[in-house]
Amino acid sequence: MKPRLSLLAAVGIISASSLAYKILLMRLFSIIQWHHFAYMIISLALLGYGVSGVLLALNRDRLAQHFPAAIMTNMLLFSLFAPACFLLAQQVPFNSAEILWAPQQLLFLFGIYLILTLPFFFAANVVGLSLYRYRN
Repeated sequence: MKPRLSLLAAVGIISASSLAYKILLMRLFSIIQWHHFAYMIISLALLGYGVSGVLLALNRDRLAQHFPAAIMTNMLLFSLFAPACFLLAQQVPFNSAEILWAPQQLLFLFGIYLILTLPFFFAANVVGLSLYRYRN
């Protein structure tokens, strides 16, 4: 069974969108926060892809049975959560200058980290589920 051209295009667009979102977040973090926090975007994107891999490994057969719905849902969730998560992360009162003497700033940073991981999780679900469905 070969994938249709529309699925290949969709996976390519989601992959390119995820990469563009990662670059956008890096540039925004270098402006909004210290430039040192811009590089954490790479690790949170990898975290999203890793968590997605775990979810797909545990539920791949059930998700493969509902492949079209799962792919479309994850694409829709990526497109909704990419701007929403950034706007939500901006509402977290994180101040990087206070990180040494205010321990709650580490919790705020952790919250931002988890919020911004969600779009990468949904993008990775699309790619991983497509690779599983058409593994041959």
